[in-house]
Amino acid sequence: MRQTVSTLLQIKKAWFAIAIKALWIVILTIIIGLPIYIFSVRYDLFGLFGEMPSLRAIENPENDLSSELISADGVSLGRYYIYHRSQVSYEQLSPDLVNTLLISEDHRFQDHSGLDFRAFLRVMYGIVTFNTGQGGGSTITQQLAKNLFTLNPELEGSLAKTIPFTRRIIQKTKEWVISIHLERNFTKKEIIAMYLNTCSFSNNAYGIKVATETYFKKQPNKLNLQESAVLVGMLQNPSLFNPRQRPKNALLKRNEVLAKLFRRGYIKSKASYDSLRNLPIELKFSVQNQNQSLAAHFRTAIENELARWCRERGLNLRESGLKIHTTIDSRLQRYANEAMEESMRAQQKNFDEHWRNNNPWIDRQ
Repeated sequence: MRQTVSTLLQIKKAWFAIAIKALWIVILTIIIGLPIYIFSVRYDLFGLFGEMPSLRAIENPENDLSSELISADGVSLGRYYIYHRSQVSYEQLSPDLVNTLLISEDHRFQDHSGLDFRAFLRVMYGIVTFNTGQGGGSTITQQLAKNLFTLNPELEGSLAKTIPFTRRIIQKTKEWVISIHLERNFTKKEIIAMYLNTCSFSNNAYGIKVATETYFKKQPNKLNLQESAVLVGMLQNPSLFNPRQRPKNALLKRNEVLAKLFRRGYIKSKASYDSLRNLPIELKFSVQNQNQSLAAHFRTAIENELARWCRERGLNLRESGLKIHTTIDSRLQRYANEAMEESMRAQQKNFDEHWRNNNPWIDRQ
């Protein structure tokens, strides 16, 4: 009997020793291996992980900015762009928009330094318990890093291209590294503005300024609370929550965002919350087409000359965010457009009366 007990104790001691060794191996692997891994990603060791953007590139992010034609009286005559995106500063954002973004997407934004470890632990707990409805772990700074850099295919290394499952891990690591650089080199206000300037809102609307013009015919500083909730709701999935194409989804998502604002105390009373959530989404939708402008013919006529001028200076007309000032007066141009439309209506009437039901394009020889 004593021998059996002694044997069991020896087995327990052996297993305990093995467990202690395994624990130390894990700890040492994390302490030593994690910094080595991050260093390897940061400096693209052996070309396996892809290049990281330089700090200079982070300080001066080169977004795809449309170039704008401006009249002598300061009115936009049209734009040249690939992705229709124009930048705004933090001061050009409405307080309702900023607060809606922070409360809905990253309510600890002012307290963390780019990475929210509490949110990360919450996500991990959700994965372990198969409860994935606890929300994401990415901060606004991480989402900005993703928008700016980590989706660029030229930054991928050979490891990500040959082993598919490593791509997301490496991409996430880059997000963390870039987020820390962003937090060190920009203010919180600058990060908020940069993030909203780089988001896609579907319908060829890139950036908050174009989005507000497209969906509400407003500038970002004029957005009210319910409009802000619509656009912030779109950030998670611009197509799924598009108020033009999927109005029911957009309404549900808007109300979900409003509910967060109420729970966090930004909407002060239940009556105000109920009033807002019962409002319909009132769109003033207008897709801004670079070929449809106050002086479309002029925009087209000078495009080749402007493109040549840009090439000589190493610029891209559609991506350099140029402000091109002209001598055209928008008021006179509008009068000219109205006169042409009036004349064309008269010409069309004469044309219809002359040909009546006949087809003028058929040769009757």
